[in-house]
Amino acid sequence: MHPFRFGVQLKSSGSIEHILSVVSRVESLGYDVITVPDHIDQSMSPFVLLGYLASKTGLTLGTMVLSNDFRSPVIVAREAAALATISQGRFELGVGAGWQGADYLQMGLSMESPSVRVSRLEEALSIIKDAFSKEEVSFDGKFYQLDRFALHPRLSDEVVPKLVVGGGGKRVLSIAAKFGDVVSINPSLRHGEYAKETLQEMSEESYLRKCEWVQSKLGALGRSVELHCRSAFVYVGDDHYEVVSQMAGSFGLDPLEAYKMPPLLIGSVDDVVQQLLYRRQRFGFSYWSVHEGDVESFAPVVNALKGR
Repeated sequence: MHPFRFGVQLKSSGSIEHILSVVSRVESLGYDVITVPDHIDQSMSPFVLLGYLASKTGLTLGTMVLSNDFRSPVIVAREAAALATISQGRFELGVGAGWQGADYLQMGLSMESPSVRVSRLEEALSIIKDAFSKEEVSFDGKFYQLDRFALHPRLSDEVVPKLVVGGGGKRVLSIAAKFGDVVSINPSLRHGEYAKETLQEMSEESYLRKCEWVQSKLGALGRSVELHCRSAFVYVGDDHYEVVSQMAGSFGLDPLEAYKMPPLLIGSVDDVVQQLLYRRQRFGFSYWSVHEGDVESFAPVVNALKGR
């Protein structure tokens, strides 16, 4: 099992002064990683923001996650190499297939079927991974064709970014197992972020099936990775019974069912500590992310488990 580490997903909106204050507080509370999203609406440019933050914090920096359709994999590899070099190896590159329709509309891009987007992601990850390790990359795929691309700056082993890849379907999780250094297990968003079907995919049984699928693929490939889970809801407090009953009722859930959902972290500090210990043993999750608004309440859990 990997030791625990904890990240915070920034909103990536608001003033730079606000972002800096959040980052400073996150670092002081003992978190390990700051990540930023990649949406067009009210979101700063991920690479520009993280490049600036690299000089302001000692935290690991990451994208959670880039939408593959927005950039050529050559550009992604080039920007990632620059940021990894500037940060002296404190950068992790999260890349996904893209899922939010509003982003595509605002960019004037066609949002193709999930199968096409995932196929394009697979080619992109192959190019990015090779760019980090090979002197030149040539590629002749369905979506990308490259002729002797050479990455600059060249990356030493000490600063090569970890690739963070995840998803909720079998195919994308198979790709994550093949290319990712970190595999993030998520509910599938094909029905939308707040759809009933998405909520059903947060069940303990659903997450266990996904983790078992990833582990079977890793076994066949002879690989070992870190498993990541991003929280969907966090409440740490002694009055959690009332809170979870209200929350579960609003979604038509049984409160006990809600307590068991891996991306829902609910209970007293001791309760949540035990939940995370159990979920590492049961699912393999050692890397956890919470949202910016949960930084303060979740900090005692970080203090109890960091590095264990």
